[in-house]
Amino acid sequence: MEEFPPTKSLGRGIRTFKPRRSRITKSQQFAVDNPKELTILYQDELLAWPTPTTALYLDIGFGNGVSTLHFAEAEPQAAFLAIDVHTPGVGDLLSELHTQKITNVRVMETDAIAVLENMVAPNSLAGVYTLFPDPWQKARHHKRRIIQQSILDLMHSRIALGGFWHIATDWAHYAQSISELFAQPSNQMQWTGGEINRPDRALTRYEARATDEGRVVTDFRFTKI
Repeated sequence: MEEFPPTKSLGRGIRTFKPRRSRITKSQQFAVDNPKELTILYQDELLAWPTPTTALYLDIGFGNGVSTLHFAEAEPQAAFLAIDVHTPGVGDLLSELHTQKITNVRVMETDAIAVLENMVAPNSLAGVYTLFPDPWQKARHHKRRIIQQSILDLMHSRIALGGFWHIATDWAHYAQSISELFAQPSNQMQWTGGEINRPDRALTRYEARATDEGRVVTDFRFTKI
């Protein structure tokens, strides 16, 4: 099983994801094995990218990278750090970056929380995207949700003033818990925003399936104040 760096924001051994083993295609494996400087390895020191400095966005849990590609193409002058733990999806994104010759994205296959803690400087992110994170539906697993107070505090420390955290979920109970968390008085002093209409972003296979199955997608955008 993949070894991931330790984190401090969650309890010992707690992860916001469940590592999965699945088959990887030859094209995905080739892209992973030949990243052509499009990947960044985890290390306990601050990012040395982008250079020169430009607006940096973080895309946590990018799936097969469709949304990341859309964001990167829409803002070619900005930089996007895409993080996921699923190797086939990493291969998909790297393959498309190669094919489309997109150079303003870097990919990491690791725990995004550890990256936020140890590689992202305070007040440095222009925005963060967390689209369709694992809802961890059972109550005993809620401690694994990425939208919780300790991560909220970490995210606030890393996002620049006026920067945003964009969240989307297709699970009503998760949307309710997100609304309630950001409505806490202490969080209202640090964030403004809430539920928004669906913005211009790529339609992923996951979102399409959720809609087909009758689940309503809720988008949130919160801005650091």
